Amino acid sequence: MVKIVTLFLIAMMVIALFGRFRFPNAPLSKFKKTAKCPACGRPEIGRGSCPCGAKRK
Repeated sequence: MVKIVTLFLIAMMVIALFGRFRFPNAPLSKFKKTAKCPACGRPEIGRGSCPCGAKRK
């Protein structure tokens, strides 16, 4: 059982290394960066205006 788990982990490491070499500039996250308020720099959450009173773009 230990051999199977060890071989599985080694195989996962080889696949991960192959992916890193194949796509070296791939982003680590699929989520986009959060938008920030141009006036105060707070993260914009939701659809309303910022608590500082600035209008959204």
